[in-house]
Amino acid sequence: MIRDIISNDSLTILLFGSIFFMIILKKIDPIIFSQNLSFRKKELVNKISTKLWGIKFLEILYNLLFISNISILLAFFKDQNFNLIIYYELFKYVFIFFTSKVLFDVIIGKVFSINRIMKIYVWQKLVYCNSLGIVLLLFNFLIAYTIFDKQYMVSFFIALSILYLIFAYFSIFFSMKKVIFKNWFYFILYLCTLEIIPYYYLISNVL
Repeated sequence: MIRDIISNDSLTILLFGSIFFMIILKKIDPIIFSQNLSFRKKELVNKISTKLWGIKFLEILYNLLFISNISILLAFFKDQNFNLIIYYELFKYVFIFFTSKVLFDVIIGKVFSINRIMKIYVWQKLVYCNSLGIVLLLFNFLIAYTIFDKQYMVSFFIALSILYLIFAYFSIFFSMKKVIFKNWFYFILYLCTLEIIPYYYLISNVL
């Protein structure tokens, strides 16, 4: 009973803290908030800023919101009563995973002299993930504070999130189709080694 109360209090703090954090970010820069909710992400490619390798610091903060909320959802999958320790371990794991992927993309851009291409690619991935982070916050509220079956809801929302990420990648690759067609061999090599295999490893170890 005591552990449940602590877990519920921790969950409430995380969820309402996420809302408060998001409101602050929206107040600081409403444009970034709007672009994270925009369905026309292809039109935003030319609006990339020049801060921090083409990515604004606020966009990284939104990404932390995404990592936190996907970790909450995965913590629900592990324990429907929500366990703060499980959440903390998942947050570290997911944070290291996504940070490492971005760093690898940056290194590839530097090594192969394709900085602009990788800049656009990383930026688009961040925006799609940030959009998902906002939606995940709503999902987590529904799981935490509705009377519906939690196991079904968690599984359904995880499936939706995976489908969204697949759609996001297809959209990104389609927007970069000219570059991909010219370098299809290297694209397939990159896709297998730095996208498919890492995500497979993440899903198989977390779920």
